[in-house]
Amino acid sequence: MSHEAPLFLKKVLITREAKQAHSFAAQVKKLGGIPLSLPVLTFVRSNNEKEVEDVLLSIDCFDWIVFTSQNGISFFFEWLKELNISWSVLKRLKVAAVGEKTAKLLEKHDVNVQLVPKEYVAESLLESLKANVSHHERVLLVRGQLARSVLKDGLKECEVTDLVVYQTIRNQDSERLVKQHLETGIDAITFTSSSTVRFFVESVKDIPNWLELINRTKVVCIGPITSQTASEYGIKHLVPNTYTINGMIDMLVSCFE
Repeated sequence: MSHEAPLFLKKVLITREAKQAHSFAAQVKKLGGIPLSLPVLTFVRSNNEKEVEDVLLSIDCFDWIVFTSQNGISFFFEWLKELNISWSVLKRLKVAAVGEKTAKLLEKHDVNVQLVPKEYVAESLLESLKANVSHHERVLLVRGQLARSVLKDGLKECEVTDLVVYQTIRNQDSERLVKQHLETGIDAITFTSSSTVRFFVESVKDIPNWLELINRTKVVCIGPITSQTASEYGIKHLVPNTYTINGMIDMLVSCFE
């Protein structure tokens, strides 16, 4: 490996969920870095089975369906499969996705996405929906239990159904290694959601100087909402211009140039 590699031997801690961390870790490694994939959270299916069943069995009554994450898509299709509902039901609905990767995942399921906002945050998605959804139309929001209420609150003039299809929970299996790496020294920490920030802090807060140790590293947050959460804990950090993993990689490279 060339010493000129942009991330040569830089230890980059990746806190996102294990399955989602693969491509991030591969890019870090390709640029000469040492990816440390230690997910501080994991996802499980929600336990509101009756509610999900009732909504999905009457999905034809909706005009729009809105996906706020790739996780929401994955669990949504799991529910459809379990309830023996054909994916073709989505062809009759107008579909909105919070970002490009969310839209691409839907397209892999042969779902045509009509609306993707310019910025991949709920506030931008809300503005796009307001410009395209009529007041009489019914909207189904598919989300996890920790998603913010921006869309539901902002679409009060429409008939909105808020459907939780998965839950985000703390991954305690990684805590020992997270603490160990923070104390022995890493070069960068990456946060891809507010939940990763919160659960990371929960994992390390019994270390007396945890904040000092974090602020010795380069911290990159994926976007403004994650940034806000990091700031609430006093974590110094950077945010890429593009709120994507590729944007985070570019930011890491610029940190170590």
